[in-house]
Amino acid sequence: MGRPEKPLDPGEGPVQRLACKLRALRAEAGSPTYRSLACRAHYSATVLAQAAAGDRLPSQAVVVAFARACGGNPEEWRRRWLRAAEESAKVRDNDVAFAPYRGLEPFGSEHRQLYFGRGRAVDDLLSRLRTQRFVALSGLSGSGKSSLLRAGLLPVLRDGVRPAGGPDPVSLITPGPCPATTHERLLSPRDSGPERWIVVDESPDPGAPRPDLEERLRFVELLLAARRPESRLRVVLNLGPDFRWWLCPRRTPWLDELTGCTMPIPAMTSAELREAIVRPAESAGLAVERELTARLIDDVLGQPTMLPMLSNALLRVWCRRRGRVLTLADYEAIGGVRGAVGATAEDVFDRLCARQRLTARRVLRRLVAPGENRSYVRRPVRRSELCAFEDRETWSVLNALAGARLVTLGDDFVELAHDAVISEWARLRRWLEEDHERLLHHRYLTEASRAWQELGHDECDLYRGKRLAIAEGLFLGGREPDELTGLERQFLTASRQAQAQAQGHHRAA
Repeated sequence: MGRPEKPLDPGEGPVQRLACKLRALRAEAGSPTYRSLACRAHYSATVLAQAAAGDRLPSQAVVVAFARACGGNPEEWRRRWLRAAEESAKVRDNDVAFAPYRGLEPFGSEHRQLYFGRGRAVDDLLSRLRTQRFVALSGLSGSGKSSLLRAGLLPVLRDGVRPAGGPDPVSLITPGPCPATTHERLLSPRDSGPERWIVVDESPDPGAPRPDLEERLRFVELLLAARRPESRLRVVLNLGPDFRWWLCPRRTPWLDELTGCTMPIPAMTSAELREAIVRPAESAGLAVERELTARLIDDVLGQPTMLPMLSNALLRVWCRRRGRVLTLADYEAIGGVRGAVGATAEDVFDRLCARQRLTARRVLRRLVAPGENRSYVRRPVRRSELCAFEDRETWSVLNALAGARLVTLGDDFVELAHDAVISEWARLRRWLEEDHERLLHHRYLTEASRAWQELGHDECDLYRGKRLAIAEGLFLGGREPDELTGLERQFLTASRQAQAQAQGHHRAA
């Protein structure tokens, strides 16, 4: 005799109500075993038992087969399944704000109850802050720095150093358009009174106005002043690559000092990843299949910039849930972490205006290089190359892509966050396939113009003959006048002039 089924409350939700009705139908049929029902329904006993368990919404085909095996009316049970599916969708839509996963969004202090797997990193950061007054937390975009500061460190600080009454000695600041002017009083070193803990994070709005250089330099000087012996400040700064560029785009004497105070954000271990996957679900009364947990860890372990993609995939699996269990089947249905990347990229593209979509196409093609056998690989692009790309929408588009963790903004380079952006985003693949030959010759042109510049504009490095003719036909015909940088246009112009001059000399001779 099998184990008794666990009690179900039909008031708990539409999935549980449907399961209760399936149990009642089976009881009316004389309570046959699931093994005997399997012979009539042509589904395994396990699948039929799971349909009546109430953990997740079974497929319509399983419900109809279950009902038919128990003598029920198939059409009636199809209608019941549809009602349950519609009600489940409404429940998901209503409670999406309470999802246990953040998707591509960073964690804030209000999400501390969902933030797991970073206890070791928080402890390491606290230890650093107690022995030195200034720490710069570094790491690639997408490695979780902002979440570590906001959902990991800040709540611990506020729990540990908040006095009984009086002002909060812990402050979170973002630079804003006038960082030194706005925060000068807060950041001024003091030689008396209680210590203040300052957490400096990037602005959540990548389109925020950039302060002038003098304002930025003064802001950094205020931050570094926390290291003075008389200071009563302890400062931790999110020194992401893009923020480092924001602080100062050129070399300054204090940049080495800043780097000397750096703590790299540690990579998550498999145990920490398991905690980040399972614990948020448990906090919401859900469970994660062991097979799904193992697959997720295999898919992202050792790839720190994939952490937002992990959370994004989990959120999409959570939205597909049909009960209290997040399953490997649903993860595979969304294409895994990689497939979710393609869906996310398309979501970002849909939010761009028409002008920005043209810019996105041009910029993204620069981040890709043709490989062998019509394959494509990521191409890190120098910031200087993108700054020379004369399209005012370039950085707004890059910020949107970086915000969705599709692009990584490094100190000196920008690149696609993962190969999956190429392989799983159908639109980008289509662009690349449509322009394969053009893309190949554009990469030749980019490298040739850079070499020409670095070698002092030597005439020997210019294009001649067939190579120049191909480049002229592809890039000077007016098809996409904004796709070349100023350097690339300068290189082609110099090549044409040099060739015309050589031909003139030849005719004169």
